[in-house]
Amino acid sequence: MKTPISWLIDDPAPVISVYHEHAESRFTEDGRPLAATYSNELLFEFCDIIERRGIRGKFSVVPMPGNKGDIVNGLEGIDDAELKEWLDCVKSRVMPAFSVGPEMLSHHKAVDLESGKALSMSERHWAMTQDRTTFVPYISKALSLLKEVGMHSIGVTSPWDFGIEVEDEYQHSISVSVERVSGSKKAWFFLRDVVDKPNAKPWVALEEDGRTLVSIPATTREHIWQTIDTPRTDREYVCSIADGLISEDGKSGEIIRILETGGYPIIICHWQSLMSNGLGTGLKVMDEVGRRVAENLSDRVEWMNFEEITDMVVADKAAYPKPKF
Repeated sequence: MKTPISWLIDDPAPVISVYHEHAESRFTEDGRPLAATYSNELLFEFCDIIERRGIRGKFSVVPMPGNKGDIVNGLEGIDDAELKEWLDCVKSRVMPAFSVGPEMLSHHKAVDLESGKALSMSERHWAMTQDRTTFVPYISKALSLLKEVGMHSIGVTSPWDFGIEVEDEYQHSISVSVERVSGSKKAWFFLRDVVDKPNAKPWVALEEDGRTLVSIPATTREHIWQTIDTPRTDREYVCSIADGLISEDGKSGEIIRILETGGYPIIICHWQSLMSNGLGTGLKVMDEVGRRVAENLSDRVEWMNFEEITDMVVADKAAYPKPKF
């Protein structure tokens, strides 16, 4: 059996940059205005890359991005046709390869479910003091919005480290919410990273009432984020970032180190990293990494999405125990 490899992408949303909404500064480190939106053409370029390189993984869809409406009823300042084009592209070109799931509701301010309005605190801070009585309806709302636009999901991503302080309650709520909305007794979630640890793999986080919840961590660092803060797009720069994950000859880089310690390379990046403040430099890095994996590791690794990883873990639970943090 080949070793699973997967690419998890945090923060995607239709057109709106959720990073722009919650970033501490509205400027890049080199002084350019931070992009508030990303064109659908960049999404199409992303799809071209994952299809060309056979990349599979996890793709978030923030259902109420930046507290600017929602993907069912419309988004502030975004043309309905542009929203529909984005959603249709994700369903037809991303979802065949990537498992989708909400990154809770807004990845910005917490949402009052009765009114739909933003609360004064971020989702991250709101989650610190919640329990299953409030988590379940919140997570179920996020999953239901995706379901309403035709996106089947059995997993969620934590915005920031949402729920980590009350993780037992959070895990129970994810499992219950997924079954409630999708009918699935299997679910996955992304919350943690396990960088520089040997044998870094997913694990069975919860077994309860016939349901199984699998935690799928990031096992690499976020190498592509730096592309946000520079106008450089040249090949030398792109290759230097790709080298951090896998060298041209396939003998070094974080992916190789993970494989050598018995782990699964689960690469993390963010939508804003790939968009690179509108320049798409991160997409070039992704394409280069995909090329190098194909040319050097085709006999050792197999691209898998998060549902496929979940199925693998559930089929052999004893092989995926919870690590000690």
